[in-house]
Amino acid sequence: MSTFPVLRVGTILAVTDVARSVAFYRDLLGFTVDALYEDPAYATLVRNGVRLSLAEQGHPAPDFPGRVMTVPADQSPTAVVLVLEVADALGVHADLAAAGATFLADPYSPPWGGCRFFVVDPDGYAIELEQNA
Repeated sequence: MSTFPVLRVGTILAVTDVARSVAFYRDLLGFTVDALYEDPAYATLVRNGVRLSLAEQGHPAPDFPGRVMTVPADQSPTAVVLVLEVADALGVHADLAAAGATFLADPYSPPWGGCRFFVVDPDGYAIELEQNA
C-alpha cells in the first residue's frame, strides 16, 4: 500500500468550448477560476478544495501518449459524474432552475434519505447535486 500524501483531488473534463464551460461552472455552480491558458485552451477552477480542469478536446500531449481527450458523442453511457454535496438540494435546484439550468429529471429522494438531482453542463456531462440524509 502506498502512503504518499495527496494534497487535493481533481478531475479534467474534455470540452468543446473552454470559455463557455468556464462560464457555466463559474456562474452557475460557483467555481472560481484559478488559471486560464490559451494554446491549447485550458482552465483550472476550484471550489471547496476541489480542482476541476477543462481541456479543449482533441489536443495530444507528450506526457499522455496514445490518448486524446474528447467529449463523448453519446452521453447516455455515462463514464463519469461530478458530484457536489450541498446542504439544501431543493433550494439549489430552485436557484439553478431560475438561472436557466438544464436538468435530467426532477429532484429525487431515494429510500435511504437525502435528495439529489442532475444538472447538465454545455457538453452534456451530468453533475449530481446531492444532499445527504
